[in-house]
Amino acid sequence: MKIGVAVPAYNVLPYIENCLTTLGAQLHPVKTYICDDASDDGTFEFLLNRPSWYHQLARNKVRYGWPASLNRAVRMAFNDGCDAVFLMNADDFLRLDCISRCVQLLQTGKDWVVTYAQQVGGENVVQASRTDVVLEDFLVYPPLVNYALIPRDVWATVRGYPLDVSLPGSFGYKEDWAFWIEVFKHGFTNYGVVTQPTYYYVMHPGQLHQDSINAGLDLTDKARELILSKHPIKGSNR
Repeated sequence: MKIGVAVPAYNVLPYIENCLTTLGAQLHPVKTYICDDASDDGTFEFLLNRPSWYHQLARNKVRYGWPASLNRAVRMAFNDGCDAVFLMNADDFLRLDCISRCVQLLQTGKDWVVTYAQQVGGENVVQASRTDVVLEDFLVYPPLVNYALIPRDVWATVRGYPLDVSLPGSFGYKEDWAFWIEVFKHGFTNYGVVTQPTYYYVMHPGQLHQDSINAGLDLTDKARELILSKHPIKGSNR
Protein backbone atom coordinates (compact mmCIF):
# COMPACT_ATOMS: atom_id res chain seq x y z
CA MET A 1 0.00 0.00 0.00
CA LYS A 2 1.47 3.33 -1.10
CA ILE A 3 1.14 5.84 1.73
CA GLY A 4 1.61 9.57 1.48
CA VAL A 5 1.98 12.05 4.31
CA ALA A 6 0.50 15.52 3.77
CA VAL A 7 2.41 18.25 5.60
CA PRO A 8 1.21 21.87 5.49
CA ALA A 9 4.00 24.14 6.69
CA TYR A 10 4.12 27.75 7.85
CA ASN A 11 7.09 29.24 9.72
CA VAL A 12 8.18 25.95 11.27
CA LEU A 13 11.93 26.24 10.79
CA PRO A 14 12.77 25.12 14.36
CA TYR A 15 10.63 21.97 14.02
CA ILE A 16 10.55 20.79 10.39
CA GLU A 17 13.80 18.80 10.57
CA ASN A 18 12.51 16.63 13.41
CA CYS A 19 9.22 16.11 11.58
CA LEU A 20 10.86 14.97 8.36
CA THR A 21 13.46 12.85 10.13
CA THR A 22 10.76 10.73 11.77
CA LEU A 23 8.88 10.45 8.49
CA GLY A 24 12.00 9.17 6.77
CA ALA A 25 12.47 6.55 9.50
CA GLN A 26 8.92 5.12 9.49
CA LEU A 27 8.72 1.33 9.58
CA HIS A 28 6.19 1.49 6.75
CA PRO A 29 7.73 3.53 3.91
CA VAL A 30 6.01 6.81 3.14
CA LYS A 31 6.29 9.57 0.60
CA THR A 32 6.10 13.09 2.00
CA TYR A 33 4.22 15.93 0.30
CA ILE A 34 4.73 19.43 1.67
CA CYS A 35 2.84 22.63 0.94
CA ASP A 36 4.61 25.69 2.30
CA ASP A 37 2.09 28.42 3.09
CA ALA A 38 4.26 31.43 2.15
CA SER A 39 6.61 31.07 5.12
CA ASP A 40 8.88 34.03 5.81
CA ASP A 41 11.21 32.49 8.41
CA GLY A 42 13.41 30.45 6.07
CA THR A 43 11.32 27.27 6.14
CA PHE A 44 10.91 27.12 2.36
CA GLU A 45 14.59 27.81 1.69
CA PHE A 46 15.55 25.11 4.21
CA LEU A 47 13.36 22.63 2.33
CA LEU A 48 14.64 23.66 -1.10
CA ASN A 49 18.16 22.78 0.03
CA ARG A 50 17.10 19.29 1.15
CA PRO A 51 15.14 17.73 -1.74
CA SER A 52 15.91 14.18 -0.62
CA TRP A 53 13.89 14.70 2.56
CA TYR A 54 10.51 14.75 0.79
CA HIS A 55 8.87 13.59 -2.42
CA GLN A 56 7.17 16.77 -3.58
CA LEU A 57 7.20 20.39 -2.42
CA ALA A 58 4.80 23.18 -3.37
CA ARG A 59 4.54 26.76 -2.17
CA ASN A 60 1.61 29.15 -1.94
CA LYS A 61 2.39 32.61 -3.30
CA VAL A 62 0.36 34.13 -0.46
CA ARG A 63 -0.72 32.71 2.88
CA TYR A 64 -3.97 30.78 2.43
CA GLY A 65 -4.04 29.06 5.80
CA TRP A 66 -3.62 25.56 7.19
CA PRO A 67 -6.70 23.80 5.69
CA ALA A 68 -6.09 25.03 2.14
CA SER A 69 -2.41 24.07 2.40
CA LEU A 70 -3.32 20.64 3.76
CA ASN A 71 -5.74 20.08 0.88
CA ARG A 72 -3.05 21.00 -1.63
CA ALA A 73 -0.55 18.59 -0.07
CA VAL A 74 -3.15 15.80 -0.10
CA ARG A 75 -3.95 16.47 -3.76
CA MET A 76 -0.27 16.10 -4.61
CA ALA A 77 -0.18 12.74 -2.84
CA PHE A 78 -3.27 11.30 -4.51
CA ASN A 79 -2.26 12.68 -7.92
CA ASP A 80 1.01 10.80 -7.42
CA GLY A 81 -0.83 7.50 -6.93
CA CYS A 82 -0.98 7.17 -3.14
CA ASP A 83 -3.66 4.81 -1.81
CA ALA A 84 -4.08 6.68 1.48
CA VAL A 85 -2.69 9.82 3.05
CA PHE A 86 -1.77 10.55 6.66
CA LEU A 87 -2.56 14.09 7.83
CA MET A 88 -0.10 15.87 10.12
CA ASN A 89 1.45 19.20 11.10
CA ALA A 90 4.96 20.25 10.14
CA ASP A 91 5.90 21.13 13.73
CA ASP A 92 5.00 17.68 15.09
CA PHE A 93 6.64 14.27 14.78
CA LEU A 94 5.71 10.58 14.74
CA ARG A 95 6.70 7.47 16.60
CA LEU A 96 8.48 5.21 14.15
CA ASP A 97 5.64 2.66 14.08
CA CYS A 98 2.86 5.24 13.66
CA ILE A 99 2.20 4.69 9.97
CA SER A 100 2.69 0.91 10.11
CA ARG A 101 0.15 0.56 12.91
CA CYS A 102 -2.35 2.75 11.06
CA VAL A 103 -1.89 0.72 7.88
CA GLN A 104 -2.34 -2.57 9.73
CA LEU A 105 -5.68 -1.38 11.12
CA LEU A 106 -6.79 0.01 7.77
CA GLN A 107 -6.12 -3.33 6.10
CA THR A 108 -8.57 -5.06 8.46
CA GLY A 109 -11.39 -3.40 6.52
CA LYS A 110 -11.65 -0.06 8.31
CA ASP A 111 -12.83 3.02 6.42
CA TRP A 112 -10.04 5.12 7.92
CA VAL A 113 -7.77 5.14 10.97
CA VAL A 114 -6.94 7.75 13.62
CA THR A 115 -4.34 7.62 16.38
CA TYR A 116 -3.78 8.99 19.87
CA ALA A 117 -1.54 12.04 20.22
CA GLN A 118 0.86 12.90 23.02
CA GLN A 119 1.41 16.57 23.76
CA VAL A 120 5.05 17.61 24.06
CA GLY A 121 5.33 20.70 26.23
CA GLY A 122 2.38 22.46 27.82
CA GLU A 123 0.36 20.08 29.97
CA ASN A 124 1.83 17.00 28.24
CA VAL A 125 -1.58 15.33 28.11
CA VAL A 126 -2.64 12.52 25.79
CA GLN A 127 -5.22 13.50 23.19
CA ALA A 128 -7.29 10.33 22.92
CA SER A 129 -9.63 9.66 20.01
CA ARG A 130 -12.77 7.80 21.06
CA THR A 131 -13.58 4.41 19.58
CA ASP A 132 -17.39 4.68 19.74
CA VAL A 133 -18.18 8.00 18.06
CA VAL A 134 -21.55 8.71 16.43
CA LEU A 135 -22.50 11.78 14.43
CA GLU A 136 -24.36 13.46 17.29
CA ASP A 137 -21.18 13.52 19.37
CA PHE A 138 -19.93 16.36 17.17
CA LEU A 139 -22.64 18.70 18.46
CA VAL A 140 -20.46 19.64 21.40
CA TYR A 141 -16.84 19.07 20.40
CA PRO A 142 -14.92 16.76 18.02
CA PRO A 143 -14.11 13.55 19.93
CA LEU A 144 -11.38 12.67 17.40
CA VAL A 145 -8.00 14.20 16.75
CA ASN A 146 -7.17 15.17 13.17
CA TYR A 147 -4.08 12.98 12.82
CA ALA A 148 -5.51 10.25 10.64
CA LEU A 149 -4.85 7.94 7.71
CA ILE A 150 -7.49 8.67 5.06
CA PRO A 151 -7.94 6.47 1.95
CA ARG A 152 -8.49 7.96 -1.46
CA ASP A 153 -12.21 7.13 -1.69
CA VAL A 154 -13.04 8.78 1.64
CA TRP A 155 -11.15 11.95 0.77
CA ALA A 156 -12.68 12.14 -2.71
CA THR A 157 -16.20 11.70 -1.34
CA VAL A 158 -15.85 14.29 1.41
CA ARG A 159 -13.81 16.60 -0.88
CA GLY A 160 -11.18 17.46 1.66
CA TYR A 161 -11.15 19.94 4.47
CA PRO A 162 -13.87 22.60 4.10
CA LEU A 163 -12.71 26.15 3.48
CA ASP A 164 -15.97 27.82 4.52
CA VAL A 165 -15.73 27.30 8.28
CA SER A 166 -12.55 29.20 9.14
CA LEU A 167 -12.93 31.74 11.93
CA PRO A 168 -12.42 35.36 10.89
CA GLY A 169 -8.88 36.38 11.74
CA SER A 170 -7.69 32.79 11.87
CA PHE A 171 -5.60 30.84 9.36
CA GLY A 172 -6.97 27.54 10.66
CA TYR A 173 -8.47 26.25 13.86
CA LYS A 174 -11.16 23.55 13.84
CA GLU A 175 -11.77 22.75 10.18
CA ASP A 176 -11.23 19.09 11.04
CA TRP A 177 -14.45 19.30 13.10
CA ALA A 178 -16.47 19.96 9.93
CA PHE A 179 -14.42 17.39 8.00
CA TRP A 180 -15.28 14.62 10.49
CA ILE A 181 -18.96 15.59 10.40
CA GLU A 182 -18.98 15.11 6.63
CA VAL A 183 -17.08 11.82 6.94
CA PHE A 184 -19.76 10.45 9.26
CA LYS A 185 -22.63 11.90 7.20
CA HIS A 186 -21.31 10.01 4.15
CA GLY A 187 -21.40 6.74 6.06
CA PHE A 188 -17.69 6.22 6.72
CA THR A 189 -18.25 5.17 10.33
CA ASN A 190 -16.32 1.88 10.48
CA TYR A 191 -13.08 3.44 11.65
CA GLY A 192 -10.09 2.22 13.61
CA VAL A 193 -8.21 3.85 16.49
CA VAL A 194 -4.59 3.22 17.43
CA THR A 195 -5.14 3.45 21.18
CA GLN A 196 -1.59 4.41 22.07
CA PRO A 197 0.16 7.73 21.38
CA THR A 198 2.08 7.40 18.13
CA TYR A 199 1.78 11.07 17.18
CA TYR A 200 3.64 13.78 19.12
CA TYR A 201 1.97 17.18 19.17
CA VAL A 202 4.56 19.85 19.94
CA MET A 203 3.23 22.77 22.00
CA HIS A 204 4.84 26.14 21.24
CA PRO A 205 3.88 29.84 21.08
CA GLY A 206 3.65 30.01 17.29
CA GLN A 207 0.84 27.49 16.85
CA LEU A 208 -2.30 28.47 14.97
CA HIS A 209 -4.61 27.97 17.93
CA GLN A 210 -2.31 30.14 20.06
CA ASP A 211 -2.47 32.87 17.42
CA SER A 212 -6.26 32.74 17.63
CA ILE A 213 -6.18 32.99 21.42
CA ASN A 214 -3.86 35.98 21.20
CA ALA A 215 -6.27 37.60 18.74
CA GLY A 216 -9.04 37.32 21.34
CA LEU A 217 -11.17 34.83 19.44
CA ASP A 218 -13.76 32.83 21.40
CA LEU A 219 -12.49 29.67 19.77
CA THR A 220 -14.76 26.77 20.59
CA ASP A 221 -18.10 28.58 20.74
CA LYS A 222 -17.54 30.54 17.55
CA ALA A 223 -16.19 27.50 15.74
CA ARG A 224 -19.17 25.40 16.81
CA GLU A 225 -21.65 28.04 15.69
CA LEU A 226 -20.04 28.45 12.29
CA ILE A 227 -19.48 24.74 11.66
CA LEU A 228 -23.01 23.68 12.60
CA SER A 229 -24.49 26.44 10.45
CA LYS A 230 -22.58 25.11 7.43
CA HIS A 231 -22.70 21.40 8.31
CA PRO A 232 -25.81 20.91 10.47
CA ILE A 233 -26.47 17.81 12.54
CA LYS A 234 -29.90 16.65 13.67
CA GLY A 235 -30.40 18.11 17.10
CA SER A 236 -28.34 21.24 16.43
CA ASN A 237 -31.50 23.35 15.96
CA ARG A 238 -30.22 24.53 12.58
